[in-house]
Amino acid sequence: MKYALLFSLLSVILTFIASTTQGWAFLLLWPALSFGIVSIGYFSIGPPVFGKSSQGILSPITKVLVLPYLLLLHAVWQLARVVSREPAYHQITEKVWIGRRLLSHELPTEIDHVIDLTCEFNEPEALRLCNYNSYQILDAHVPTLSQLRIWLNETSKLTGTLYIHCAQGHGRTGLFTAAYLFNSGLTQSTDDALKMIQSQRPLVRLNRVQLDFLRALDAIDKQ
Repeated sequence: MKYALLFSLLSVILTFIASTTQGWAFLLLWPALSFGIVSIGYFSIGPPVFGKSSQGILSPITKVLVLPYLLLLHAVWQLARVVSREPAYHQITEKVWIGRRLLSHELPTEIDHVIDLTCEFNEPEALRLCNYNSYQILDAHVPTLSQLRIWLNETSKLTGTLYIHCAQGHGRTGLFTAAYLFNSGLTQSTDDALKMIQSQRPLVRLNRVQLDFLRALDAIDKQ
């Protein structure tokens, strides 16, 4: 909810400045529209607001409409990639690797399947060509339990190594990987799965909504 409110506030502020200031300020209407559209995604529409296809590419129309937001997003992502001392990825089990969104040349040769949890980024070509699966979740959010179960069932049928990632390899990645490890019987609970993940990738952190979601999954499976 805080993301929805933040983007709504930015949209309102930019619209106000554009409508009350002379000169080139009207150009702020584009970023105002951009943040407004993204806020609608966080309020109600969900991942489809970005129009990302199952092949990992954002809709051209969406890219035009929300380009100011995407430019800011990419700038922040690139900055985090450059300044972070955290490795791009970590191996959790013999089969499971997790990490941030990779550039094409960064994909380990050991990987057989890619699971992309982002909805706001185009997937780099090398990852799209590596048995690609798009399971889209808004940043800091969760899927429905029914949707997660579908994804977990699909993932359980994959043979070979998995690379699971979101933007930075922390929230959404931790959520899905913990659910996968628990669903696969590799841990006794999702809390144990998180501890296992954090032992290899310490910066994995879930927010309250994500933690509650995993514990609800725990409770249902133990009934």
